Amino acid sequence: MSSGGGVELDRTVASIRVGHRFRHDLGDLDELCDSIAKLGLLQPITITPDGVLVCGARRLAAVKQLGWERVKVWITSTVSTRLAEVLAEQHENTIRKSLTPTEAAALYTELKALYAADAARRQQASRFRSDGGGKFPPPSEQASLDRNAGKARRQAARAITGQDSSKSLDRVIEVQHLADDPATPEPVREVARRELAEMDADRKVYGHYLTVQATASTEALARLADDPAQPETVRARAADELGTLDRGRPAAELVKAAQAAIARATNPDGADGLRLVAVKRYGLRAFLATVDEMDGWWRYYDSGEIAAGLSDEQWQRLCACLDGSIEFIRAIGDARHHDPTAGPLADRPPSAACF
Repeated sequence: MSSGGGVELDRTVASIRVGHRFRHDLGDLDELCDSIAKLGLLQPITITPDGVLVCGARRLAAVKQLGWERVKVWITSTVSTRLAEVLAEQHENTIRKSLTPTEAAALYTELKALYAADAARRQQASRFRSDGGGKFPPPSEQASLDRNAGKARRQAARAITGQDSSKSLDRVIEVQHLADDPATPEPVREVARRELAEMDADRKVYGHYLTVQATASTEALARLADDPAQPETVRARAADELGTLDRGRPAAELVKAAQAAIARATNPDGADGLRLVAVKRYGLRAFLATVDEMDGWWRYYDSGEIAAGLSDEQWQRLCACLDGSIEFIRAIGDARHHDPTAGPLADRPPSAACF
C-alpha cells in the first residue's frame, strides 16, 4: 500500500537500524506486547528507505521482545538526507557535538511533522479495531489533535537533542521566523539574524531569544508612537512611554517593561496600565492530584546528573518553578490563617511530600 509520501511493506526486524537517540529507557513494554500479541501491530513502524528508524521505537522493541522476525513498516520518502544521517548516528558524543541550535530546530520541525503524521495514522487505525475500541466514547477530534501535537513536539525534541528541549527549539524557530519574514521591521530582522548567529556560536538560546524579544517589543512601542492610523492621544502616550523606557535594563525586564508601556498607551484606564488576560483556574481535586503526582519526586533523580544536563534556560525555569511554588504555598497559608473554617495551621507549612 502506498500513499502520502510513503509505502507500507513487510521487513525483517533485524534489518531496521536504531540510532543512539532511540536507545533510552522505553519503559514497561508488557502491556504493549500483550496488545500487539492480541490485536497485531495496528500501526506500522516508520523507517527511511535505508531502514533507519524514524518513529515507533517502543513498537519495535515490543515486537523484538515477542520474537517477531518480520514486521510491517511505513517507508517514508519525505525524510531529508540530513535528518536520516542524524537519526542513524550511533554514538552519543557525536549527537552532542554535531548540531547547532538552528540546525537542531530545522530537524526538529521536520521530525515533528513526521511524528504527527505517524500519530494520525495510528489514531486512524485504532478506530477500526476488531473489538470496537472500548466502552467509552472517543475524545473530541480537536482534543486528540492537541494531544498528538504536544506529544510530537516532545518526541521530536528528545530524538534530536536527547531531552525535552521543545520550548527552546520553538524559541529558535520563532527567532528564525522574525529573521525571515519580510513583514518584520528591519531593525528586528537585523537583531534576529545576529542573535541566530550568536546562538550557533555559543550553543545557547534563551538569552539571545530574550534579546530579540526585547528589540521586537521596543520596536512595537516605537511604531505605535509613529503610526498615523492611531489616535493622536495613543501616539502621544506611546511617545512618552518610549522616552522614559530604560533600554539598558536586562532583556527579560525590558520585554515586560515595553509590553506594559504598550498596554498603558493603548489602554490607559486598565488596572496599572496592564491588560488582564483570563487564566483558567483548576479546582481542589486537580490541585491534590498534581501534588500526589509529585510525591517524593526527588528520590527518583540524581542531582549530579541533572545538574550536568541542564541548560541555563532550564535551570532558570526550575528556579522560577520553585519560587512560584513557594509563593503559592505561602498564599495558601495566609488564606488559611484568615479562614475560620480551616483546620489548625502550624507557624510554617509542614514539609510537603512534593517540595
